Amino acid sequence: MTEALLTAGHAEGDHHDENVAKLRRMAGQIADFFKSYPEEEAAASIADHINQFWTGRMREDFRAAFTARPEDLPPLLRRALPLIRPGQGG
Repeated sequence: MTEALLTAGHAEGDHHDENVAKLRRMAGQIADFFKSYPEEEAAASIADHINQFWTGRMREDFRAAFTARPEDLPPLLRRALPLIRPGQGG
């Protein structure tokens, strides 16, 4: 493998990690907004907001990153995760 291919592969991995971190931050901000709601209502509201305003790709990337590692999310986001719809084709 050439240096260029190795560097490009590393850059793609970095971009993916940055994208997942950005989605996690955004979801955390949404969760912060709804944290004063009763827990069940908060989780549903978080998922509803994400389902309405995030693209299918964003939802799919978020679900793919955290379905296998829900412990990386705060409790409200863990509760909302199964309520987030897959992206189209997902």
